[in-house]
Amino acid sequence: MRVVWLLLGLLWMCAAGAQGYKTGAAPAWVVPLAAEPATPSTWQPQRGSVAYLLRDMQTRVDQRGKVTYVHVASKALDGGGVEKVANLSINFDPTYQSLTLHAINLIRAGKVISKLPGAKVQLLQRETELDYLVYDGSKTASVLRDDVRIGDIVEYAFSLDGSNPVFQGKFTSRVDMSWSVPVDRSFARLLIPASRTLRLVTHNSKLQPVVSEAGGYRDYRWDAQNIAATKVDKGAPEWFNPYAAVQWSEFDDWASVVQWSLPLYQTPRVPGPALRDEIARIGREYSSAAGRAAAVLQLVQRDVRYLGIEVGPGSHAPTAPDKVYQRRFGDCKDKTLLTVTMLRALDIDAAPALVNTEITRDVANWAPTPLAFNHVLVRARIAGQVYWLDPTRSMQQGELAHLYQPDYGYALVVEPGSTALSRMTPATGSLKTIRAVFDSSAGVDQPVNYTIHTTVQGERADNLRRQLRYNRSEMATQYQNFYARRYEGIHASGGLEIKDDEALNELTTLESYRIPRFWVRDDKHRRSQAQVESSEIEEPLKAPEAISRNAPLRQEYPREIIEVTEVRLPYAWNIKTSDTTVRDPTFEFFYKITRGADSKSVLITAHYKALRDAIEPGDMGNYAAHLKQARDAVGYNLYSSPDAGAASEQPETAQPVRRGWLAPVVAVLLLVALAVLAQRMQQAPPAHAEVNRRLLLAAVVGSGLGVGCWMAPGLVKVMPELTMVLLALLGRYLLRTVPTVPATHVAYPLALRLYGARDRRLPKALHFFQREMLPLLGWCAIGAVLARLVSLTA
Repeated sequence: MRVVWLLLGLLWMCAAGAQGYKTGAAPAWVVPLAAEPATPSTWQPQRGSVAYLLRDMQTRVDQRGKVTYVHVASKALDGGGVEKVANLSINFDPTYQSLTLHAINLIRAGKVISKLPGAKVQLLQRETELDYLVYDGSKTASVLRDDVRIGDIVEYAFSLDGSNPVFQGKFTSRVDMSWSVPVDRSFARLLIPASRTLRLVTHNSKLQPVVSEAGGYRDYRWDAQNIAATKVDKGAPEWFNPYAAVQWSEFDDWASVVQWSLPLYQTPRVPGPALRDEIARIGREYSSAAGRAAAVLQLVQRDVRYLGIEVGPGSHAPTAPDKVYQRRFGDCKDKTLLTVTMLRALDIDAAPALVNTEITRDVANWAPTPLAFNHVLVRARIAGQVYWLDPTRSMQQGELAHLYQPDYGYALVVEPGSTALSRMTPATGSLKTIRAVFDSSAGVDQPVNYTIHTTVQGERADNLRRQLRYNRSEMATQYQNFYARRYEGIHASGGLEIKDDEALNELTTLESYRIPRFWVRDDKHRRSQAQVESSEIEEPLKAPEAISRNAPLRQEYPREIIEVTEVRLPYAWNIKTSDTTVRDPTFEFFYKITRGADSKSVLITAHYKALRDAIEPGDMGNYAAHLKQARDAVGYNLYSSPDAGAASEQPETAQPVRRGWLAPVVAVLLLVALAVLAQRMQQAPPAHAEVNRRLLLAAVVGSGLGVGCWMAPGLVKVMPELTMVLLALLGRYLLRTVPTVPATHVAYPLALRLYGARDRRLPKALHFFQREMLPLLGWCAIGAVLARLVSLTA
């Protein structure tokens, strides 16, 4: 109830203290710009329902503060465009800003129609962040413009006077110069005393300001025209920002931002009594620094709910820790300062750390400014280890070493001596392990029991624990529906079981199902078949929607999945094993199939690990190819063979035997030997040339046949007749060659042993073998080969 009264009081204070708005002419220092060019542009940027003609923002800084002038002109191209340009909303903080409306015009057929006199302006207290439990006291001036027609140009101008006192008179801003839609002209201007130092940064553009000085002021002007739309492909990471922008800041470096922040995050010398008692209790109950840090974090996460009162200076200044602990609510700043106060009182090195949860590591490209950050958490050092702790998360379980730690790229640690951004390198990852078992030991005609053990760690454990707390039954139904897309008729055979190891921050779920039709009958081949899928590993291997991109593709990181699937079979199986490895600069993938010790089971191990958080556009081709290679390896089919006593995974086919490094070595040695033999034969007498040619040809054919049979012995088993044909032809060729060997040839003694004498006729038996048996064997072998081919194609 106290929170309600507090919010009502703040609303009343803002309403009472606000000056509302006023109307008047634009300040004299403003450079007037026309809503449309005097000469129509040949550039045609109009796409969609609105043509954006002018985006004009001019800022003046003086001793009194800051005034920002905004001037916008848009043209309605159709009915949808009329709806967009007819409504005007201006947000401002009445605690330190005042609003002045300068112009609300319609330009129709070149004629300017003023709509500011008599305009109905409503001041609304619309808390756009209230859904996130953040109250900032901002107001919205809403103007509904009437009589807007297709083709009209709607123009408005206003100024906001005032600056947030939390920045102590230092000014910083960022102005976009390109958008996702085309714009005719974008103009930005900064008018600042020449005595003040300024740091300028231009993002994603070569646009440089035109600088001049007059009357003690320095004038910076950025003017861009015919600005094309900047399109970003779907799925880009948060840190990718290709839009042009200009930024200025009176903070010289990150050290000056730290010096500005230190007074805001100063811890009290002596905490209040209630907070001291809680600190003392934790000190008594936990002896180690890690245990005390985890206890403080869990207390703040559990007992101090999230609610932000960010009115005026409260946008960046935290509330006193004693007050936060007493009222038991606060935003990220409040909860962080409370945590740091308790940790330091327990002699633990802790400090606030400013981060950006949206642009993450892109913050390193910004000029030094407090506006670069939208969140704050705690950096703690314990026993030489750095921990990043977020008190705004739901209560995290487990020991400090096993807690999920966020990684937002860079953080600015608010402590004396801090001069630069710190790279966040959390020690914990995001591992998910799955152990799935298909128990088909009862037979291929029986239902299969399917069990899945899933263990998650870190952030996954935190998220799953929170989901189970609120919708456990709904999650069980979602899990079953997930598997039902793969296995028809699957139904739960037990409830969803949970095992939570809080110390290690591991959460394990056990699912039990029964699949009535795991095996599907194939009548054509008179067998049953079953498809085994690794369900979890398939998700990160999905093909990207497009290969050609202009932006990096976001990838979940860190991410690691280990999935082991076991299929228990009713009898010994002829399992085909394999081992696949895919390596890409952005991920690693391993897929291995092995058989059980008794050949009555098959084990499939799949392992995926992300190595980066994004894939660059130039790497998309290789990335997609490697994903496909990994996807092609996933999945396994089992086939039964009822005609045999055993079963086989698939019909046995000839497969090359992998000889590793030995095969290329043997091939090289054989080629060298044949080359040497050919060279020596060329140096022999001319009378030996014909015999040498025939012997060399026989050596090449014989070597090729021998190497082929050695590399693929399965061919000899499957097609023995083909081997017989080749051997018969080679033998006949040699027998016809030997009688022509000259007496001076090195092979002549062998001929004498075989035939008895060079010039005698061949023995009758050998002559019969050469003339009759060899052709007969050859024709028989050819017939057998043709018969085998016909049977294979039938």
